[in-house]
Amino acid sequence: MELLASWIWNPLLSLIYLEIGVLFLVLTRGFALRRSFKVLKQAWQSRGRNRDKTEKHIHHTDAFVTALAAGIGVGNLAGVGTAIHLGGPGALFWMWMSALAGASFRMCSVYISVSSSTKDTKSPLFATPMAYIEKFVGKRFPSLAPLLAGLILFQGLVSANLIQANSVSHAVTNELGFSTFIVAFILFAAVAIVVVGGIKSIINFSVASAPFMVIAYIVGGLVILFNNPIEAIKALTSVFTYAFNPYSLGGGVAGYTLMQTIQFGVSRGVFSHFSGMGIAPFLHGANDDSPAQGAYLAALVPLVDTLIVCTITGLVILSIGDWHGLTGAYLTVTAFQTGLGGVGRALVFVCLGLFAFTTIINWAYFSERCYNYLWGGNVIVYRWFFAVATFCGPFLPVALVWSLADVVIGVMLIVHLPILTYIMIRTLPAMVKGLRNHQT
Repeated sequence: MELLASWIWNPLLSLIYLEIGVLFLVLTRGFALRRSFKVLKQAWQSRGRNRDKTEKHIHHTDAFVTALAAGIGVGNLAGVGTAIHLGGPGALFWMWMSALAGASFRMCSVYISVSSSTKDTKSPLFATPMAYIEKFVGKRFPSLAPLLAGLILFQGLVSANLIQANSVSHAVTNELGFSTFIVAFILFAAVAIVVVGGIKSIINFSVASAPFMVIAYIVGGLVILFNNPIEAIKALTSVFTYAFNPYSLGGGVAGYTLMQTIQFGVSRGVFSHFSGMGIAPFLHGANDDSPAQGAYLAALVPLVDTLIVCTITGLVILSIGDWHGLTGAYLTVTAFQTGLGGVGRALVFVCLGLFAFTTIINWAYFSERCYNYLWGGNVIVYRWFFAVATFCGPFLPVALVWSLADVVIGVMLIVHLPILTYIMIRTLPAMVKGLRNHQT
């Protein structure tokens, strides 16, 4: 599995992802980067209006916070540590590039979903990427929409679910000495309590908890960087220096190749923000009052997730962490402990648990929608089944779970990105007009 993941990502898919991202940015006039923060301010001021229209309608700001909670997870802590350990300091730069590309992918996906898909909230196609796939290419390629739905379901049920549960379990068992069974049961119970309540329960938990932990994590990281200004400046410089140059370890030890740096930067960046895989419409597309507003807020998710949260993690690791000898979440934990003592260690463990949990419950919703599209039936049964899968995550080998996630994400991009590119080009004039005319 690890060999297959390496074959998919190194280096072709990583480069193609970035190249298609540049195409999207150019053709959409860079709107994802130029206007999104203004739209967030506008949406936040109106956040009390138009809520609770139906069970499946999601207010724009709720969709943004929930999508951020879905993205910020193990990838922002363990994923960044792995990328830097395996790809060198320059990997963080390529994580940034993946976020810039991902912003336009999300923006276009949501705009197309809202402007051209069904408004019937009872339809299994409502607020899904399958809707625009069926509309624009379904007659010629009828198997593509079910294929993507199956991949998203598998990613949610297996990859995203298991890897988050696995990472939390290993951290808690090593730190607190709890048995794997106890941790697995607690995760099962917590996921079941929230997921069985449906999308409103998921949104309420995400909106109530995620912003505070994100802010706490960012503040903790900034305190470390401000307390170590020389090391922080050197770390930032090394990111740019080794983004295009191989990093040599010296002493006759092999260094990092440029392709290795790009591969792990892009792959771990995508694992962090999940852009280009087709999941953005599930939350941001569940609103019919403004395609442009939903699209702009969707574009913000990878920018905040990677340009802010992952950057904090990466610079702390490069400043005071042992990134040559350690990797994954343990690297991040030890770096924060070095900078803030026991408080830093506790902060990372709490954030790891909460970030992983919000990612799990949101992917439960994404995969449930795909289950409903493919087979229909009793979604309550599926929700319980998802919670049982969470229980299994802590017992699996770490390397297998990470490699499986890389493979599934790669296949999802291979399936979805060409379709999205075709539809984006086909609908480009109307989309650019709608994005330009949105009042900010």
